[in-house]
Amino acid sequence: MKIIESFTGFQPLEEVWIGGTYPTTFYSHLPNKIEDTFCYITEITQKSLDSLEKKLTQLGITVQKPIFEDAQFYMDDFDNLIKPPVSPRDWAITLGRTLLITPQGYKKEPFSREIDRYKSNGEDVQILDRSSDPRAWLDFPSVVRVGNKLIIDTSMTKDNKQATKKINESIELLKKDYQIEIVDTGGHADGVFCPIKRGHIFSSHYGDTNIYKKTFPGWNIDWLADTSAQSNGINVINNIIDDKRTWWIPENNFYSPVFSEHIEKKAADWVGNSKETIFEVNMLVVDEKNIICMAEDDSALKSMEKIGITAHIIDFPCRGFWDGGIHCITVDIRRSGGCLNYFNA
Repeated sequence: MKIIESFTGFQPLEEVWIGGTYPTTFYSHLPNKIEDTFCYITEITQKSLDSLEKKLTQLGITVQKPIFEDAQFYMDDFDNLIKPPVSPRDWAITLGRTLLITPQGYKKEPFSREIDRYKSNGEDVQILDRSSDPRAWLDFPSVVRVGNKLIIDTSMTKDNKQATKKINESIELLKKDYQIEIVDTGGHADGVFCPIKRGHIFSSHYGDTNIYKKTFPGWNIDWLADTSAQSNGINVINNIIDDKRTWWIPENNFYSPVFSEHIEKKAADWVGNSKETIFEVNMLVVDEKNIICMAEDDSALKSMEKIGITAHIIDFPCRGFWDGGIHCITVDIRRSGGCLNYFNA
């Protein structure tokens, strides 16, 4: 049996990666206020990941998690910790029967155990090199798989001439195996819409009906309300003042300028601007009857019920820090069903 195979984000899920946080001991070299805040974020993030793993296991899904060894394996050339693999969707994607991974600079890959197992099984795992493989320039959360069709959002890199050139080269490579649709939704596609089953899409208010007419002709669209304000009422919030991010924990009314300065100077690539993200649409589809999502939206839940889907709610209080939803913190490795044509062509 093939281990690696996934042609959509909604066919029956069988094996999945979920992200992970570093052990709290990895922060022991930092000043106390910085260490304490990282430890707090780690603890509540890990609770969410544990809940997600438990739910996936209950639904019969094989779950793989990262393993961490010595902290030195996860530091850059300046002895700063590299962002932990909380959101593997940012740098890994399964396209058909190939797993593509863009290295993040770890000296030992956190998922090396799984990678070695896949390779020993004869699976196609490709570690991409930006200097030689243009696919390494793809923004994986902006690649939506729908059978023999890929919908690729290029808006995140359209102002970067080098990235645009490389992405165009990668698209030419992918055209050998897929029909390609290029869109511009203004951000990561999985923060804008989610195909939940054949013929049905859930979209945030950022979605454009005209885009869906082109990319998903004939599919039904359920529009989520504008939840961007409530999405940020969470345990670890970011705010932008004078182009700088500040971080605080509302329930403790805790704000550490020392921690904020550390993030700005040594961990800026750990965080995004969560005010631009609609986490409610960032869902993991298990199969045509089950979806794992983050927030309860009455209208969305009713729409799912009408088409026979049960929503399983997993809280992720640290989404504002990591700027990631349920889809972001997972990578589907195996889904059954094969490569289908979901559109009349």
